[in-house]
Amino acid sequence: MKHIWPTLVLSSGLALSGCAPASGPAKGLSAHAASVSTLQKVNSQAHACWLKDPAFADYGIVPELDTTSTPRLLVVPRGKPQALPKAVIVASADSAQFYGPLSASPLASRINNDIARWASGTTGC
Repeated sequence: MKHIWPTLVLSSGLALSGCAPASGPAKGLSAHAASVSTLQKVNSQAHACWLKDPAFADYGIVPELDTTSTPRLLVVPRGKPQALPKAVIVASADSAQFYGPLSASPLASRINNDIARWASGTTGC
């Protein structure tokens, strides 16, 4: 009987270890989290830089970071958060890009340069 207890404890531990969750987040979740992190950097800098700049006086920024789908930032007409976006900014782990009507405007190169810098971790206007 003395020899049965260690065997039972060991076999119980091995059986339960098969039920333990895998260590670390799933790949889909980590990619989503990395995208959200990149967009948070862009969002923070866009609010600090663009919303104080006369070139962006007609626009506001609506973050959609906590969705289960692709996180994004919407550049919308100022004061109209429900309006159709003038630009949509999406990101991956370390880069960001945008599309929409502003991509054919004089602000396009500035937006591209800014979001590329901010997505890489550089701060400042």
